[in-house]
Amino acid sequence: MKKVLLSIALPFCLVVGQDQPELPGWGLYVGYAMVGASGDSVDVSGAELETVGAPGFGVSKGVMLGGLPLQVGVGLHPRGYKLEVDMDGAHSHVEVKAQYLDLWAQMPYPVGPAFASAGFNVGTHIGGTSEMEAEFYGVTVSEEADLEAGDFGLDVGLNFGLGMPIGETGAQVGVVYLMSLNEPNDGLRWNGLFFNVGYSF
Repeated sequence: MKKVLLSIALPFCLVVGQDQPELPGWGLYVGYAMVGASGDSVDVSGAELETVGAPGFGVSKGVMLGGLPLQVGVGLHPRGYKLEVDMDGAHSHVEVKAQYLDLWAQMPYPVGPAFASAGFNVGTHIGGTSEMEAEFYGVTVSEEADLEAGDFGLDVGLNFGLGMPIGETGAQVGVVYLMSLNEPNDGLRWNGLFFNVGYSF
């Protein structure tokens, strides 16, 4: 718990006494995420969690809150994982791609021409897909299903980013690491990297 509080408090401490960065106006961003999961619920011998990729996008806005600069936004961002299990002559593959609607906020901190950021996000599950394929001694069984909204729970987490403006055009590229603090997926915590390109008006 101390590490979580330190992660949240550190950006506020860094801003004190520093020149506040110029906040962008409204912005749009798109990107591609490499996401996965971790947790104690995968306890099958021979099981391995892997990442999956999926696109995401959203809108953002720079605001001042209590004298602190923030960038806030809303977007559709993926979560998910692949699970490969090899055990006793059988192999199974599960791939989950869950779509979340996220509300997020970040505090930017200038680092030379780039800027680092840290903040939090809250996401609600709105859909996705699940695929399963299992092979037992030469017999293959597969199943595909759509995920219903709410199949996975609320995701509350932290985000840590690094962005780089592209000249004076208003465009930027960046990467954000997402880390869940709770377990919205039956003992699994979401995590992943979101590579993005954005434009501020």
